[in-house]
Amino acid sequence: MNTIKTRFVEIVSYFFILLFCYASISKIMDFENFQYQIGQSPLLSSFANIISYGILAVELLVSTLLIFEKTRRPGLYFSFVLMVLFSFYIYIILNYSEFVPCSCGGILEKMGWRTHLIFNIATVALSASALVIQASITRKRILDSIILMIAFYFMSLGSILYLYYQSEHLAQKENNFTRRFLQHAVDEVERLDLKVNSYYFAGSTKDSLYLGNHTTPFILNSLDDHLQNTKTLHVVPDQADFTFKSSRILVKNNNYYLYDGIVPVLYKGEIGLSNLKTISYHELYFNQLQTLDGQSFIFKTYAPEKKIQALGLLKAGNSIGKIKVFPELLEKVNDGIFDTEGKLIVDDYSNAVIYVYSYRNKFVVFDKNLEHKQTFHTIDDLPNQQIEVINLKDGQKKMKNRPILVNKSVFAYRGLLFIESERMGKFENWIKQKQSITIDIYVSNEQKYLGSFYLPNPHSSKKIQFYIKDNCLYLLIENELIRYRFAQNIIKHFRTGEAENLNTE
Repeated sequence: MNTIKTRFVEIVSYFFILLFCYASISKIMDFENFQYQIGQSPLLSSFANIISYGILAVELLVSTLLIFEKTRRPGLYFSFVLMVLFSFYIYIILNYSEFVPCSCGGILEKMGWRTHLIFNIATVALSASALVIQASITRKRILDSIILMIAFYFMSLGSILYLYYQSEHLAQKENNFTRRFLQHAVDEVERLDLKVNSYYFAGSTKDSLYLGNHTTPFILNSLDDHLQNTKTLHVVPDQADFTFKSSRILVKNNNYYLYDGIVPVLYKGEIGLSNLKTISYHELYFNQLQTLDGQSFIFKTYAPEKKIQALGLLKAGNSIGKIKVFPELLEKVNDGIFDTEGKLIVDDYSNAVIYVYSYRNKFVVFDKNLEHKQTFHTIDDLPNQQIEVINLKDGQKKMKNRPILVNKSVFAYRGLLFIESERMGKFENWIKQKQSITIDIYVSNEQKYLGSFYLPNPHSSKKIQFYIKDNCLYLLIENELIRYRFAQNIIKHFRTGEAENLNTE
């Protein structure tokens, strides 16, 4: 009888030796991918570097302990603990996480997650049986082995829960630039060849998407949501006795606006009508502009008294506009000009004003009156860069060396902030990143990172813009316009309800 029991313990030991050796060797052979998958885990991402090496070391150590009879019992206890840990890990992944990374290599990687969980539970029972049987062979108290396994069981549960909550905290509050890529975040629906690459997103209405064109600044193009039924509107300003330098069109609700911040002029027209009326002239120079309700505008300008870029409010009307400039809103680190460079956007569904710095991992959120400032950080690990500025003979300033671009382009939609980043996070594949557009998603009113997704960019094009409307993402990449539909794992985070400014005009 003892011979059968001994053979059972040996067979179980050899099984775990084969399992752990096979799994560890598979991981070593594709270590970069294994480390990347660990970095995607909601439990392990913040500790991916040490855990990726630690798992390999422990699996090989346990395999070695199981080889020798004198160390077999500790090896079986380690096997029990490992499989309990893996079981709890998979259970949490299946029931509490949006992210479903792979945890092992080889044939186990091809298992479904529920099948993998059943397999792990079976191995827990197998190792527990081997420990009990070995205790009976060596005439040790079986109850002691059971009590010890129960203790290890709850210690394993506590360890997994600690890793889960600690990793979530670090990912949101102290992220070390480890992205979590959402599974199947977008699906391509349609694409349209625009023939030229000079278009830009001007805005949208309920049933149309609008494009401006840098080479034909007085033409506004519209398409329906399916990228068909194109219409062209030739806009006519009521006065234009000056030379435009860099004019753009902005569409909001049922109106559109033509502006040129280098020439201090702002026009307003009604969608479908060509005539534009001047609503601000010779009042303000600016380099970025967003509208809140058709009469209130947020702009970015230069405040000479503070020598810093500043945000401001313009109240336009039939009479002279009222202007307020707030030079204290943007954080000066070095020069106040280049280090405050960024993108100014408005979330139509909350009227939140958001400013995303270009060269640091930070964005600030204001209400529509540019009050109640909140500052949040992105997951990038570049807080502040030393930007060296040189003075030219004509009095202008320029950067001696261009700093690293942290946040390239941004869009706010229904309480979420979408940021395009060209920077590669930890454990990411360089080739994949180079041939893709990386979009990071944040909640705009709290310090919360939701995840990231790739958009294909096989030719590594640099001329890229994106726009979000009705749960779809529109991508302008060179001369091509592509519509993607968001998956439910993103849509469920959108704020619901009507936009706050829909009935203000």
